[in-house]
Amino acid sequence: MADRKSTEDQPLNWAAISALYAGLGLGLVGLLYWGDYRNATWLALIGTGGGLTAYGRVLEGRGQNETARRWKQVAGVVYAVFFVWAGIVLLTAWGG
Repeated sequence: MADRKSTEDQPLNWAAISALYAGLGLGLVGLLYWGDYRNATWLALIGTGGGLTAYGRVLEGRGQNETARRWKQVAGVVYAVFFVWAGIVLLTAWGG
């Protein structure tokens, strides 16, 4: 548990986050350009969940723990939507 706490206290690596979201944005544009709307939506959901989680960590660093908790809960909902939808698509592909 002590290792997790020390990891949470470290600041976010904004250069890595910027590069990650630049790649995510390029992937999203590429998927939309080629008409792969389902995968573009999945990518947008994953990116949104990650952004919400990161913002929750920023708020925690500022001492706004209650607000951070709500942002992380919303991120959990976004991730849940992604996993339920992906699971349904996967089960449909296996059954169909």
